[in-house]
Amino acid sequence: MKTTFGCRLIRLYLIIGVLVTVEGCSTHKLLPVITHSRVSNKLTQQPPQKSISLSEESSTPISESLQRQQNPLSEFKSMTVTNAVVGWNQNLSVDNVEYDLYIPPNYESKSNRILPCLLVLPGWNFKRTSWIENSRLVEYADQYGYGLILPEMGKTLYESRYYPQTTLKWHSLPGGQFMKVFIREIQQRHNLLKPGQHNTLLGLSTGGRGVALIALENPDLFVAGASLSGDFSQENMKNDRLMTAVYGAYKQFPERWKGQDNPQARIAEWKMPLYLAHGMRDNIVPESQSRLFYNALKQYHQDNLRIVYHPVAGAGHDYQFWGGELESVFQFFEEGN
Repeated sequence: MKTTFGCRLIRLYLIIGVLVTVEGCSTHKLLPVITHSRVSNKLTQQPPQKSISLSEESSTPISESLQRQQNPLSEFKSMTVTNAVVGWNQNLSVDNVEYDLYIPPNYESKSNRILPCLLVLPGWNFKRTSWIENSRLVEYADQYGYGLILPEMGKTLYESRYYPQTTLKWHSLPGGQFMKVFIREIQQRHNLLKPGQHNTLLGLSTGGRGVALIALENPDLFVAGASLSGDFSQENMKNDRLMTAVYGAYKQFPERWKGQDNPQARIAEWKMPLYLAHGMRDNIVPESQSRLFYNALKQYHQDNLRIVYHPVAGAGHDYQFWGGELESVFQFFEEGN
């Protein structure tokens, strides 16, 4: 008697896709899995609704422990980049502040690991694209396999609040408060900058100040940072017009200049490994800003934290200097990886 068996379709859900096996027909096909996350309606352009790798937050009953042992790929959770494609994802926004997200081209081949991520801060009133246009940052991101997040930070000093005397308001939210909102949205939207991931910071000039304040206000979130030509103790620049525009005159409000928004005054709270560099011929931000910050950190933390300072003779306040530091910056990030 002849018996006919129909093809049975078995779907195996894997992190990297859906494997469809048709027994009796010798057919195997890998289908992509696409997940969708809620995205803020404040986007000027919706990020691509694509996941580079499947991620699912769930709790696993004890009864499934044997299945987990048989399928170790199920252990890879929260490693996906969501709502993004490989390459550039541009003109996205959070609360009307635009940002770009770059995913290196080799990421999909290494999707069994969390994507190292670099939050890149521009200088005061620099475009968010200035790092890309004036340095080899993308080349280094590709070489070391880092994603890049570049927000348009405009004229913020990464202040924690505004005052009645504040005449410089870059946004409805002070820069420090906005960064908390921004980080939270990036976590929810792209599954990046989450605790436990390899999150890093890079900033130049005022962005270098931002590196310090973001690290202080988000302790344990970043594994390393790099500040180039930054300023950290504004009480040593009492006539600085930008600081005055945010905090009021130093003579009237010294506590504002030496309080929460003063990184050097908060060295006891410092936890993050930090790479500092400054041009010795910087005529915009005095080299002493980085040197004094470094000395204060080393004196307090001694050898308990990785703190490096690289003063560069003859260097100014420009991309020739900042771009020339990128190799050392990425090597510093990788030392603790």
